Amino acid sequence: MWRLLRNCAARKRSLQSHRGEGCGRAVIGNTTDFLQKVIEQAVEAAVRKALATSDTKKRRLLSAEEAGVYLSLSKREVYNMIANRQLPVVMQGRRKMLDVQDLDDWITQHKV
Repeated sequence: MWRLLRNCAARKRSLQSHRGEGCGRAVIGNTTDFLQKVIEQAVEAAVRKALATSDTKKRRLLSAEEAGVYLSLSKREVYNMIANRQLPVVMQGRRKMLDVQDLDDWITQHKV
C-alpha cells in the first residue's frame, strides 16, 4: 500500500513539473482517480478472496485442518471426533485423511 502511495506521489510531482502547475485541480483529479482505481481493485480482490470457495470440492481426501474448515469446526474438534470414532479416516502413513463423502454423510446424519 505504501509503495502505491509513493508511486502516486511521484506521479503527482511528475505531472506538476510537466504541466508547470502547483497543486492544480487536474493533478489532484488525476491522483484521486488513480487512488480510487487502486482502492477499487484492492476491494474487489479482497471480496473475491472472501467469497471464493475452497478447492476442497475438487479433492476427495482432506487433512484434519481442511476437514475442520469444510465442517466449520476447529482442527482439535475434528481430531476429537476421529478419536471418538465419529468420523472414519484413511491412514496415509501417520497422516489421517478424511473422505469428503464421509464428511457429507456426517452432515446429513446430524441435520435436525
